[in-house]
Amino acid sequence: MQDNKHNILARELLQLGIRQGAALFVHSSIKAIGNDHSPSQLIAALRTAVGDEGTLLFPTFSTRQESHFDPSQTPSTMGAVAETFRQLPGVIRSRHPRHPVAAQGPLAATLLADHESAIGPCGVGTPFEKHARSSGQILLLGVDLDTLTLLHTAEALVDSPYLKATKGRYLDHDGHIQEVTMQQVPGGHRGGVRGFEKPLRIQGVIRDGRVGQARTMLLDAGSALDAMINFLRKDPAAALCKNDNCPDCVNFQGKIRNQQLQDLGAQLCITLPQRAKDPQAIKEIVQRFGITPQIQTDIDLKIVRVKPGEPPPPPPDNTHGWVLQPAAEELNKFKTLPAGYTGLAYSPLAAAHKGIQPFYDVLYKGDWRDLVTDIFVSDGITDLRGFCSPPLSHLDIINPSGQVTLGSGHAQLREIISAMRMRNFTGRYHLVIPEGDVFAQTLRSLHEFWDLLP
Repeated sequence: MQDNKHNILARELLQLGIRQGAALFVHSSIKAIGNDHSPSQLIAALRTAVGDEGTLLFPTFSTRQESHFDPSQTPSTMGAVAETFRQLPGVIRSRHPRHPVAAQGPLAATLLADHESAIGPCGVGTPFEKHARSSGQILLLGVDLDTLTLLHTAEALVDSPYLKATKGRYLDHDGHIQEVTMQQVPGGHRGGVRGFEKPLRIQGVIRDGRVGQARTMLLDAGSALDAMINFLRKDPAAALCKNDNCPDCVNFQGKIRNQQLQDLGAQLCITLPQRAKDPQAIKEIVQRFGITPQIQTDIDLKIVRVKPGEPPPPPPDNTHGWVLQPAAEELNKFKTLPAGYTGLAYSPLAAAHKGIQPFYDVLYKGDWRDLVTDIFVSDGITDLRGFCSPPLSHLDIINPSGQVTLGSGHAQLREIISAMRMRNFTGRYHLVIPEGDVFAQTLRSLHEFWDLLP
């Protein structure tokens, strides 16, 4: 009976496409397979599937609450199969205190070597990366993509901004406790990872099957890693959920945005219509979004505004970096900065109110754009009677507030931000929050502004 169960499991595993001689990394749930199978039976069937020349690997992460990690004694929390496997004769275990791996077979020592010395637990030089670069296969047996540790390898190889640094302790070969500082450490929720399944299937990376009662996925590790790296390069938040109520993913997306804003070279300031009744809440929204808090009202700005025909007055004092905001139609007159000023400010929406195309008639043509340090990001579509194109009268009816998504109104914000990005603009974008629920409007405007960035 036991031999028959072993043979059935081995046959089902081989039907998946597991190669003889392969290095097979297994994430498993014995309960998903069925109650009439034991961890030992499954491990024996896996060994049959890969053959004597094959290598089996299991994640054997611990609770991480122990004073130090002991490869031979610290239990695994990665399920009954992994815990049974790590205790078998001939199985070795890496010494990394956070993401240890157990392996058995010809490649075991090579794949696990120096794991504790790698930069991070899952990136370059770790068993996960070496296995993927060694034509390895990954078996998800009764578990979904959200258990796939290789995702963290992809995050490490693209150096995702939300990975962290931490310390850990492990027992070395000589019985001494060593402390290691780890970089690129994963942690927290990854609600978007299952979204990788469809594109991975389209690319032929996933092969489906069943073992016992469990659904299974067999992946080519190298192809899966390359694909996930491409996903993360196109969208650094691809593995995260889009839920504004998820603390982990909100924080992680904030770190991504912070890195993107640094790469852009510009600063983003929040300009409120009035002082918030709960300034700490506004500060938290902005921080969670990934921006160093620069929150102010219009009267706090160190900006001197002048009307058409007025000469620039001297700055109020020389203790602040005062910025001049000329009338939109007179910006093109400036070839140099007036004495005492550190830059020029520009409101594209104010130009639209004057009947001027904010980008094509002003920013696109003027030499003054090299003097701009402050741009007010706000947009509108109704109540612009002087706008240069014929008005659409129905807009007053269907959108009486005049508020539209940033980049969809008359201020030509997409063109302006794109042009300034390519000119290495290092000034400040002032995100002008409209009247209303200041908290909801701030979060909405932040999301809309981010969609404007290339």
